[in-house]
Amino acid sequence: MNELINYIILGMIQGLTEFFPVSSSGHLVLFKDFLKITNEGASAEIIAHFGTLFSILLFYKASFFSSKNEDDFFNLNNLKLLTISTIPAIFFALNFDYEELNNYNFVKYSLATNGLIIILMSLFKNSFSLNFNLKSALLLGIFQSIAILPGISRSGMVISLALMLGLNKEKSIQYCFFMLIPVTILAIFYKLFLSSSGSEEIDLVNGLGLFLSSFTFGYLSLYFLVKFLKKFDFWWFGFYCIIISIIAWNITV
Repeated sequence: MNELINYIILGMIQGLTEFFPVSSSGHLVLFKDFLKITNEGASAEIIAHFGTLFSILLFYKASFFSSKNEDDFFNLNNLKLLTISTIPAIFFALNFDYEELNNYNFVKYSLATNGLIIILMSLFKNSFSLNFNLKSALLLGIFQSIAILPGISRSGMVISLALMLGLNKEKSIQYCFFMLIPVTILAIFYKLFLSSSGSEEIDLVNGLGLFLSSFTFGYLSLYFLVKFLKKFDFWWFGFYCIIISIIAWNITV
């Protein structure tokens, strides 16, 4: 039962931090020792990613399973832009062994860096006047690829840059999470077939608890974040990351 509760908490952390600009990978590293989960393989990460992936599909179901409007996932122009945005992440993942940085000491630095970048880009919001095109899609993809590093938030990098470029706020939020879909699928594929780390098996009950927790909290966090960003700016999350980094510096693991 204690192990199940730990996996539920792990799914909750993944769900709550996957979409918030605070880095899910960084938080999972920080909480790993605290939760006493020794799974060094890919199983838990894959299941947790499936949970948040399905939460995106449910939240944006009207736009995802359609191609009628320009913003819909399967709209031809949107698919072109998403393809361009995904290429930098693929290149970065295949040419950089980021798994070696998936440790507590690195995350202490990267979370603070993530917070500072978010705050700085928030200060320069609407500094440019770009539209959604191949150029902006490539720029967003480059910033997304930076978030492969543990402790750097994908949504934080992408949405902050989009707002700094002067892109439409509501469309930027949706496009950011549409960008996550191909990247998540590719990450799952990588973990299953290309990763050097083994895949430690998780029993059915723990795996189901992890998936449902990640899915539920992922959907709730996505709902809250979209509402929050309609009224407030990202820099609040930047200060949060810096505070968590300071706390991590003062805790020895």
